[in-house]
Amino acid sequence: MANKFIEYFHFGKSERNAILIVVVIIILLFVVPGLYFRSLEPEAVKDDLFVSEITEFLRQEELLSQSDQRGFDFTRPDKEAARERIRPYEFDPNLLDESGWVKLGFSKKQAEGIIKYRDKGGRFLRKEDLRRLYAVDDEIYRILEPYIKIEVQSVVAQKSGKDGVEKQGYSPAKGAGQVELNGADSSELVSVKGIGPAFARRIIRYREKLGGFSDVGQLLEVYGIDSAHFSRISKGVFVDASLIRKIDINSATMDELRKHPYIDYFIAKAIVDTRIINGAYLRPEELLEIKLIYNELYIKLVPYIAINKK
Repeated sequence: MANKFIEYFHFGKSERNAILIVVVIIILLFVVPGLYFRSLEPEAVKDDLFVSEITEFLRQEELLSQSDQRGFDFTRPDKEAARERIRPYEFDPNLLDESGWVKLGFSKKQAEGIIKYRDKGGRFLRKEDLRRLYAVDDEIYRILEPYIKIEVQSVVAQKSGKDGVEKQGYSPAKGAGQVELNGADSSELVSVKGIGPAFARRIIRYREKLGGFSDVGQLLEVYGIDSAHFSRISKGVFVDASLIRKIDINSATMDELRKHPYIDYFIAKAIVDTRIINGAYLRPEELLEIKLIYNELYIKLVPYIAINKK
C-alpha cells in the first residue's frame, strides 16, 4: 500500500523539469511587475531651501485664513461686500463732485446719476435724504452715516447761484410753457409732462398742507414722486413764493403749528413754550435756539414763518 502511494507521487526527470519551469514562471509573474513599477518611482531629492519655502507658504496661508474668518461676517455677506467696496471719509453730499463719489466707492455710472439728481434740484437737507439714492442701500447708508456733514451754507449755495439768482429747478421766474405750482389747479398741473391726475391731486393736497411750495424741489416730498419723475416734472413748473401762506409764530396755537408737515407735536410745543417763557419772537433766527430745530429744518421752515410783533 505504501509503495503504491510513493509510486503515485513519483515524477520522472522530464516531469520534474516541467514543474520547475512552472514554479519559476509563477515567481517571475509576481516579482517582476513589482520591481518594474518600483523602478519608475522618482527618486526623492532633498532640498532644504525648497522645504523651508513650502513650510513658510503654508504658515502664511493658515494665518491669512484665520484672519479672514475672524473678520468676515458669514451671516451678512451683503454687509461684507459693502464694507469692502465703500471707503468712507467726511463729506457733504450737496457739494461732493463726481470724482468724490467715486472715491467713496461708487461706480462712475452711479456717481454720474447722483450728480444728475442734484443738478435737477435734488437736495440733501438731512442725512437720511441720502437714502433716496438708488445706489445707497441700508448697509451702505449705515457705513456712510457717521461721515455725512451737511452744512447749512451748502444747502443755500446749491439752491442759489453765486449771484443770488436761484438755479434751474428752483427758478421763481416763469419760463416758456411752465406752470406755477402754487396757483395751478388740477387741469393745469395735468398739462405738465410727467403729471397725471393722481399726481395732480397729491400735489394739490400737499400744497395745502404746506401752505404753498417754496421751491420746486419739494415735489420730491410728494408721495410717489421719485427722482426720475421729478426730473421730468421740474422742467415744466416754477414757483411763486409770494403765494405762500405763512404762519405767525407769535400767535399760532399748537394745533395750527402741528398742521404743517415740517412741524410735529414736540416741535410745536417747543415753539409755543419758548414763546411763553421768553416772550414774542423778534426774528425767525430765534427758532434755532430750540434744540429740536436743527439747521436743515430751519431752512425748510423759514419760508413759512411770519412774525407779527404787535
